[in-house]
Amino acid sequence: MKPRLRSLQAFTLIELLVVISIIAILASLAVPAVTGALTRGQLTGSLNNARQLQIATQTMAIDAFTTGEGPGWPGDNGDSWGVFCQNLVDGKYLTESDIRKIVSAPGVNIPAGTFPPPRSGLQVYAVSENAPGDSVFVSTFNWTGFSELDPSAAPFGDKGFVIFRKAGDGNVYQARQATSESIGNSTLASGIAPRP
Repeated sequence: MKPRLRSLQAFTLIELLVVISIIAILASLAVPAVTGALTRGQLTGSLNNARQLQIATQTMAIDAFTTGEGPGWPGDNGDSWGVFCQNLVDGKYLTESDIRKIVSAPGVNIPAGTFPPPRSGLQVYAVSENAPGDSVFVSTFNWTGFSELDPSAAPFGDKGFVIFRKAGDGNVYQARQATSESIGNSTLASGIAPRP
């Protein structure tokens, strides 16, 4: 009687190469999608931080308007960044650690204990009580005006930017999505300057 030979089935080299190349193609398609989703999430986080800063500033301005004393919007008194931050802390609208968290963003390292933060992910514009509601109050540092971005600026480079207006609305933009109408043309035409 002849012994039975077990047939061994294995993958050939060609089959392995085909499977590996399919996996590589799928991975190359997935990486940009995952990276884009991560960036959109970070931009949304910066938008929420800008909202918190706007709410605290608006509350401080309402208190100043109601009582007739105290600081208001940063453009009312020509406040510098340091004075503006100190007013928020002194009025108990935000704490120092709140401000450090709010102005932080990916690629922007703010050392603990530094107040006011020397460089931040968000820039505050010198808007006043009389400025229109569509005036830009907060933006990310990479935004240089309308749809122009500084690709080397943190945070986000040329991936997108955040604009938040005095009236309390904001949006996340990509450079190709933004127009002067969507951002608010009257804002920049009125000569609002970024914080020093």
